[in-house]
Amino acid sequence: MSDLVVLGLKLGFLALLWLFIAFVANVIRTDLFGRKVPAAELAQASFEAASAPGKPQRISRKVGKQLPTVLKVTHGPQAGKVLPLAGGVLIGRAADCQLILDDDYVSTHHARIALSSDGYQVDDLGSTNGTFINNERLSATTPFGLGDTLRIGRTMMSVEK
Repeated sequence: MSDLVVLGLKLGFLALLWLFIAFVANVIRTDLFGRKVPAAELAQASFEAASAPGKPQRISRKVGKQLPTVLKVTHGPQAGKVLPLAGGVLIGRAADCQLILDDDYVSTHHARIALSSDGYQVDDLGSTNGTFINNERLSATTPFGLGDTLRIGRTMMSVEK
């Protein structure tokens, strides 16, 4: 082979190596800091968050008596951990989550358990690996009550009175 062909192959390989390094750096950055959120979506989320606390939850007495009070981790690295459900629980790997799961299959903000007028409901927050109730993947906000099991990554949870 001529020296010019070898030089071209070396430069091509070097360019591919730098593209790979840039790709890996982008994946790590996205994993650490999350995705970019458009300003309109951010404004809508902050508006909803600001209006939610002022809006009292109307819960019938019958539903109120049947509501669970704690979230218990049944399987996984944090088995036995119990959290109060007062108002709701944010689950993920981020420091601002009430239940922090150190698991490769858990997103930064993975799921939210929130109180509604019908009881507690689970909402998947766009996680990559999904949230499962009774071994069924969530596609929308789903009711979550006594007797149901919630699986996020390698961790299984249930609610109790």
